[in-house]
Amino acid sequence: MAIETDADRLLFVNPEEFGAVAVWTTVSGAKPAVSCIYDDSFIALAAGELEFTQEGGRLQLTMRTSDVPADADLKDAISVTSDAIGAKSVRVLEFQPDGTGMTIVRVQEV
Repeated sequence: MAIETDADRLLFVNPEEFGAVAVWTTVSGAKPAVSCIYDDSFIALAAGELEFTQEGGRLQLTMRTSDVPADADLKDAISVTSDAIGAKSVRVLEFQPDGTGMTIVRVQEV
């Protein structure tokens, strides 16, 4: 049994505090706007003496699982807006539900 409700989880993605607004477009059309957290983490990898380095970002949206459209699929388009990032267009790469009522949606900027 979950400790928090879906309404409680909405506080964590509030766009007026630190979240963003995402408009999801699936094969059946645009869905209502939902709140999420847009995360653009920097990743740097090195393989010691092999002189291999790789840098890049890991873009992801964290949202309530109940806000992920039922017909969501890989390669769906999402428009994300917030005061911090402005407006971005991304495509879905992967869904990672965490079992607590939240889902991480890995995305790629288009």
